[in-house]
Amino acid sequence: MNWLHNVEIVLFDLDGTLYQDGTFYKRYLELLFDKGEHAARLEEFLVEMASLLEGSHPSSIGDWYHPGSDTWTRGGDLTVHRDWQGQQVEAVPDTAEMASIYAGDAWSLVSIFAAKYGVEEGQRQLAFQQVRKEMLQGASSFERHLDLYEAIGGLTGVRKRILLTNSPENTGREFISALACTDLFDEIVYGAGKPSGLERYMSELIEQEGLRPDQILSIGDHAWNDLYPVRKLGGQTVWLSPYPSSEMVQWDVQLSTLDELADLLVMLQQAQEQKLEQQAEVNT
Repeated sequence: MNWLHNVEIVLFDLDGTLYQDGTFYKRYLELLFDKGEHAARLEEFLVEMASLLEGSHPSSIGDWYHPGSDTWTRGGDLTVHRDWQGQQVEAVPDTAEMASIYAGDAWSLVSIFAAKYGVEEGQRQLAFQQVRKEMLQGASSFERHLDLYEAIGGLTGVRKRILLTNSPENTGREFISALACTDLFDEIVYGAGKPSGLERYMSELIEQEGLRPDQILSIGDHAWNDLYPVRKLGGQTVWLSPYPSSEMVQWDVQLSTLDELADLLVMLQQAQEQKLEQQAEVNT
């Protein structure tokens, strides 16, 4: 990874990047479906969700779900649609009101279940906020990762460490405060509107900071939101995901655990220190 010494800006995602939690989706689905016409199917949904994450389902992380036709596609091939059992079907085109959903992480998979079974957006948002609240109360496997936060704090060789999250400020600020990592970042952007918001933000950074695209590194677990916009503009990418995926793009670095991410950030700082030493030698 000879490019590490070029990095001047590091962009971080929040969910799945500053913490990992493999159980929250169970409570999320429960809040969405424990009442109403689909309540009797909650256990079925939990099993299907687990199979999507484990890679034993016909669809997986990295696929696209199309609510308008209740079908899945894989990669950039929008001509081959499959149903939930993996059988190829003739698809009905999606409508603007029912936009396709990229299965980027567990959060987006829950959104797919909500879209499939007609959960209103207001109800989903209330469930999301309740899950966030319960995570802070210790009702899941959510926990701080001290080695990672130490590694982020130790990134003194880069120009800026920036956190961008699609979470609205009212829930995101409380959550980040509970992680006790607010002071680790030079800037925190709430409601970032990724992926399009990330592309705009990076373009502005390049102009304002006088940077080349390859001097910006983005780290995230949701490839469509966190990495595709940066790769499109020529930046560096780190994909952090513990789940099997159909994603075919080869990111600059692919990791599965927060321990691995902490190690990478230590390597990044070491590369920055070596660059400074070499520059000092040239100037003496």
